[in-house]
Amino acid sequence: MLLIDDILMLPVSGFKFVLGQIQQFAERELNDESVIKSQLLELQMRLELEEISEDEYKVDEAELFSRLRVIKQRQMEMLGKVHTAKSSSLVIDTGLDEYNE
Repeated sequence: MLLIDDILMLPVSGFKFVLGQIQQFAERELNDESVIKSQLLELQMRLELEEISEDEYKVDEAELFSRLRVIKQRQMEMLGKVHTAKSSSLVIDTGLDEYNE
């Protein structure tokens, strides 16, 4: 009976896997600074080649910088959750205690 259940659930499992992969790709695309920086470079090139107007450039540039700020803010929040003054400490061993004796 267990084998039949596995066979019947196989299409659902495969579909869930594909959806998970799509979600990971979309999150990577949305949260990757290098993608946005590449888009900014491409936008600049399109402006220089006169494929877009100055107004279109300003609107698109503002949107890309806004996305970049959101990513940076999210990264800072993640760092704040991982490293806090209360949960982290730093010990520096200078080796000077050996000379004071």
